Amino acid sequence: MKTAYIYISLLTIVLLAACGAETNDQAAVTEDEEMRIISLMPSNTEIISELGAKENLTAVTVSDNYPEDLSEDLTRLDSFALDEEAMMALEPSHIVSHASGHDANKDIIDRVASSTGAEVLVVDDAQKIEEIYSTITNIGEFIGKADEAERLNTELQETVGSIQAEYETKADKGDALLLISTAPDIYIAGNDTFMDDFLHTLNINNTFDDLNGFPAITSEDLISRAPNTVISSLGISNDELTNELNNIAGLQGAPITSEENQCTPNPDIISRPGPRFTEGLAAIAACVYE
Repeated sequence: MKTAYIYISLLTIVLLAACGAETNDQAAVTEDEEMRIISLMPSNTEIISELGAKENLTAVTVSDNYPEDLSEDLTRLDSFALDEEAMMALEPSHIVSHASGHDANKDIIDRVASSTGAEVLVVDDAQKIEEIYSTITNIGEFIGKADEAERLNTELQETVGSIQAEYETKADKGDALLLISTAPDIYIAGNDTFMDDFLHTLNINNTFDDLNGFPAITSEDLISRAPNTVISSLGISNDELTNELNNIAGLQGAPITSEENQCTPNPDIISRPGPRFTEGLAAIAACVYE
């Protein structure tokens, strides 16, 4: 049961991800209309805030922690068990849902939308950086911030180009492991994931690019592939990461158990497909190449 829970949680977190969207009878938003937005995914909350609609948020999830000055008055919702009554009471005008949990919550969201007249946007999981731009565009159009979305996308694209230019002549540092979890099972990020696209963008090889999604691997798999660098999304220090890795039988003394071969950025900036992804990209590039 623990393994299943971890896997479901990973899909919800690293997901973190956002491209094509569908709307239910989406109506144009006028500047005079008072928006009351419920956001059901942290990355989308970050996008909404960056587009200048932070004050229009009325509810976010219990996992939302950015922007740091989110109002304490916001209703906090558990995306695994939405409080329908609380959502109804907020009388939202817009609900920004996410494909990773929408099917499980569809009946509740549909009832809230039907009762309050709220428009609904369902954001799909993004598996590439390019899809973040589509998400920003879709959300911008949905909440009447299309111009702001276009400007934000231009800024992000320019930043990505600058990061790529800075490191394009750096020497190859070998393969990198995208580590999601070490216990009770080892989970990694493989091909067709948002984090994997970070590596492709930076010309870094993914140790497990022949596997898709977020699979569990064995210690034997990890030892035999012998990655040069580990990029951790565990949110722990290098000392803690070293201890975690040394607890994997047979891995003691491997290159990734040394701090010089470890990258431990803020997990949110490498797992959330929102406006801060460029910070994650820069952090990984600096760690691997410098």
